[in-house]
Amino acid sequence: MKPASRLRVHLLQVGHCRHPEWVTLRGGRWTSAEFPALAALLIHPRHGALLYDTGYSAHFEAATQRFPERLYRWITPVQLPATQTLQQQLARHGVAPADVARVLISHLHADHIAGLRDLPRARFTALRAEIAQLRDVGRLRALMHAVLPALLPDDFAARLDYADDAPARDLGPLWAPFARGFDLFGDGSLIAVPLPGHSSAQMGLLLRDADDRPLLLAADACWSARAWREQRMPSLLARPLMHDWAAYRTTLAGLLAVATRQPDLLIVPSHCGATIASYSPRAQERAA
Repeated sequence: MKPASRLRVHLLQVGHCRHPEWVTLRGGRWTSAEFPALAALLIHPRHGALLYDTGYSAHFEAATQRFPERLYRWITPVQLPATQTLQQQLARHGVAPADVARVLISHLHADHIAGLRDLPRARFTALRAEIAQLRDVGRLRALMHAVLPALLPDDFAARLDYADDAPARDLGPLWAPFARGFDLFGDGSLIAVPLPGHSSAQMGLLLRDADDRPLLLAADACWSARAWREQRMPSLLARPLMHDWAAYRTTLAGLLAVATRQPDLLIVPSHCGATIASYSPRAQERAA
């Protein structure tokens, strides 16, 4: 399925964490690597400023002050320079936090939702099964799945819409094994695509940018472009963090399949610095 409207797209790096590369890429280097946290600013012709995820924020520090949540901070050292805060980067594009109309939440891991509390007027969209995991879950169990409920605004439920309630669309043979998506605005501009495996119900996003290039914002369906291109799974050390290891493998293979059929498609993982850098305006000018 081809999205109808074009959107202006700005890929923002909102902080980063560090891990040995081999944890996220089997056979990778033992040295520590930087993993940026992506937030995508999408300017829709009718719906205004939207965000796909938020990256980190100071709320992450507050939410990991106590034990056992403090373990998250120790295992995942986070850096958020002042120049990389979401507020600063939105301002560079003439957008204030109160201007953001909606946040499209890929999944509930802290590096994707830490800035929700800073967006006072935004509504939220996620897949239903992703939100369902919050019911009757204790702090320790949530932490084991990299979820920090304290990052959610107090009125989160009142501002939440489910992507699954949007009209379902057949994606067509080019997108197999991803059979269907959800047309979030009913105009074909933003198609929510389930990307199973990493979390309970991870949501990717299919769109076309201002240059009519198709993009698939893939969140953590893979942690780098090398992973899907070379079909390299994460280390087994990362397996306990995954909701469904077999589904993750299937999704990873699916990314390669759709990219092979659609050479113009840009797959954007949320933690791939090379992909984010290649999409920057300066990089595109050099390529042109």
